[in-house]
Amino acid sequence: MADVPPPHPASRIPASSLLPPPDLFNRSIPAPATVIFGSAAWGICMAIAAVIGLYWRDGLIIHSRLAVISLFFYGPAVGFAPGLMLAEWLCGRAGRITRFVVGTIILTLATHTATATIFALQYRMFYAHWHAEFPSITWCFQFAFTSASALYQFTVDSMYVYFPIAPLLFLALGFWFARRAH
Repeated sequence: MADVPPPHPASRIPASSLLPPPDLFNRSIPAPATVIFGSAAWGICMAIAAVIGLYWRDGLIIHSRLAVISLFFYGPAVGFAPGLMLAEWLCGRAGRITRFVVGTIILTLATHTATATIFALQYRMFYAHWHAEFPSITWCFQFAFTSASALYQFTVDSMYVYFPIAPLLFLALGFWFARRAH
């Protein structure tokens, strides 16, 4: 009989220990007070960061001040809860350094994604006037490419609004997330 090599040590780990605990999803849902007050606070912080960024760059001389400030309030307010839940779900019971890094990255991406999505919806509403009728292949292509170009445009153009204050706020949010370990 041929010599059979011993099994790899990882193959001896029971499959049940490789799966996340069943209550991980339930543990990642933030408290309602955290969602309500955190969303409002995060929206206000990012709106203030946008005002400061615009003031430092352009002296706050823009045509639609209220629309821009509203965009930078509602985007972070909408993105806070899903970002917090995703970060909690990904981190589980990880250490503070892991929670800081993952929390900062996920909450930054959630904030930017929600804000860019609201911008894309506004962008799409403006260009919808020239698009084809709804139930057509042409409309689907126009919708997809208009939305993609809006997301790209927002990502590029919003960087100067975010800097220099927002990165500090993102780091502070990551620190807060790491400190609130379950």
